[in-house]
Order: sequence, then structure tokens, then C-alpha cells
Amino acid sequence: MRIDWEPPAPRDGLSGSWDKFVGPGATNAEEVVQLGLGAVIAVALVALFWQGATPDTTIWQWAFVVVLALDIGGGIVTNATSAAKRWYHRAGHGKRQHFLFICAHMLHLGLAAWLFADDPVAFFGIAAGALVLGTLIILFTPLYLQRPVAFGVATLFILLSFVPLLALPNLNWLLPLLALKLLLGHLVKEAPFQPER
Repeated sequence: MRIDWEPPAPRDGLSGSWDKFVGPGATNAEEVVQLGLGAVIAVALVALFWQGATPDTTIWQWAFVVVLALDIGGGIVTNATSAAKRWYHRAGHGKRQHFLFICAHMLHLGLAAWLFADDPVAFFGIAAGALVLGTLIILFTPLYLQRPVAFGVATLFILLSFVPLLALPNLNWLLPLLALKLLLGHLVKEAPFQPER
């Protein structure tokens, strides 16, 4: 195996848009893993939601969960690939870009709060605040300590899902999986191993 920090340029057209999303230069195996395993995770998340759904579950709740499951299922796997690590940690892509990427996921927390939480304001305030604080801690931790600190921060964030005020009926996987996707997957800089040519 070799380590290669230089991502190739994204392709043109629609393929280039995909490259900018998952990282250009992904191997065929990486593509299969992120699409295949991501789809399996998404189906499992929708199945878990379906298992506890009631006749009162709205079409808006269903639509949100399906889109969320696809985003999180694919995102957890994709953010851990070497292609994504190389792309999202390339030269010129620093703390600001990582912070904005995490902030974009406030939409997930806001919609979950609005559609599911007993106290939407409290849920969003605590979950979003914890995510922002955890992100800043990880971003400003020296690289050699970043991974263990990220695991600790992610664990504390996951524990929030056990606090009754932050319980989401039938959606208790949201905070733990956001921790995997964002705090451990996206933020942690790890060597992008590549197969030998």
C-alpha cells in the first residue's frame, strides 16, 4: 500500500459533480463499498423507522427519514474512504471548510427537532450546540491527538441520545450516526492509503 495525498482533478460533467461529492479518483472497490454498503445501511434505517411507525406518522416524517437514511447511510461509508480523506483534507481545504460542512448538517437536526422532538427548541439547541463544540474541539486539536480526542468527543455526543429530553421517538439512531459520519468520518485526518499500481 502507498499513501497519496494528491487527489486527481475531478472529471467533467455529471461525473465531476460526483467526484466533488465523494472525492475524485475513488477506486472501483471504494465506489462499490460506498454505494452498496451505504444502501444497506439506508434500508436498515428505514426499516427501523417503519418498525415503530404508527398511523399518526406523517408523510413529511416519512420523507425526511428516507432522505436522511440515504444521506447518513452513504455518508458514513463515503467519509471513511481514502478518496474522501484525500479530497476533504487536501491543501487549501482547512478548518473553515470543515466547519461549514458540519454546519450544513444543522438542517438535519433542525428538521428532526421540528418533526419529532417533544421540545424542538431544547433538542436543537443542545444537539446543535454540542455538535458545534465537538467540531471546534476536534479541529483545534493537534493532529497526533486528533483521532483519540475525536473518539472521546463522539462518545459524549452519542451519550446525548440517551438523555430523555433529546429522545426522538423511533429515530434514536440519529445522533450516534451523525457522530460517526461527521466527528469521526469527516473531521479526522487519516492517511489515504491507495492500492499499489
